[in-house]
Amino acid sequence: MKVEAKICGLGWPEDARRAAQAGADYLGVVFAPSPRRRVSEEARRIWEGTAARRVGVFVDPDREEAVELAVELAMAVVQLHGSEAPGFCQRIREAGDWAVWKALRVREGVDPTAAVEKYAEAVDGILLEGWSARGLGGVGARFDWSRVGRLREDWPLGVRLILAGGLNAGNVEGAIESVAPDVVDVSSGVELSPGVKDPAAVSAFLEAVKRASGDG
Repeated sequence: MKVEAKICGLGWPEDARRAAQAGADYLGVVFAPSPRRRVSEEARRIWEGTAARRVGVFVDPDREEAVELAVELAMAVVQLHGSEAPGFCQRIREAGDWAVWKALRVREGVDPTAAVEKYAEAVDGILLEGWSARGLGGVGARFDWSRVGRLREDWPLGVRLILAGGLNAGNVEGAIESVAPDVVDVSSGVELSPGVKDPAAVSAFLEAVKRASGDG
């Protein structure tokens, strides 16, 4: 099974180009309050000249503003990381020719099944990451991947599973084996500092994903 890879939290054009050249399928830019936040013109420069699909990351955005940015910057995916309701996700999804991914944070002692079912008909993908009081993403919060095993067996048809949180070159192969995701998503696990990627770590991560997919 081909597992795709997303490098997220990109802050600089050279990092995006290197990631795309190394084989990243998706390049993510954050438009929400974060040390990695970028505005429209910065995102344009980051994505310019790359063939990988563009992912805009938002947290409880104004719908019209998010749609306007997605159109302006030719996004392939609108990723929602806040408390957006299924109906809001559906309206974003219907507003343009892009996919919508909804992030869900997995907490100890809380079965994510109901949350997955709640969003299944409103989105194209569900991103699972660990819960942390430190923030809504990009903090390296991992969860027990073995918990997804049974959930994966009954995963909604046609909905992609994106795995994030605490991934790096050293553990992504095990994560893929445990979870069988469609996409793996990394940000802090390949960084020198927030928004500044380590080219060697990015390449190592992407090579590990290829090996786990049988391409390396």
